[in-house]
Amino acid sequence: MTTKLNPEKISQVLNQSVRELNEETLSALQQARAKALQRQAAPARAQEFAGHRLINVLVPHTVQQWIIAVMVVFMLLAGAGLWWQHVHHQQQVELDVEMLTDELPLEIFVD
Repeated sequence: MTTKLNPEKISQVLNQSVRELNEETLSALQQARAKALQRQAAPARAQEFAGHRLINVLVPHTVQQWIIAVMVVFMLLAGAGLWWQHVHHQQQVELDVEMLTDELPLEIFVD
């Protein structure tokens, strides 16, 4: 058995219930709402052009998220740098081995 909820009826019932609350309770609820809104970190949105339409992209908005984002970028760059050094070193080792085993003549490197 499914019951469809009518948003207008729900709104009327909630409004009627609010009218029945005393001022002290209403004041406490308003203060709690204000505190909750202050603590809530609303996500900042940035618009980015992608193809022919604009899309919303979440941007880090707390200090901790910025720190984590910077650390992730730094780790990716450091990893890419180490990988490049490793590949470059392996190429040099292979070149040295080819030169020492006479598979690559030295005349290639002489101008």
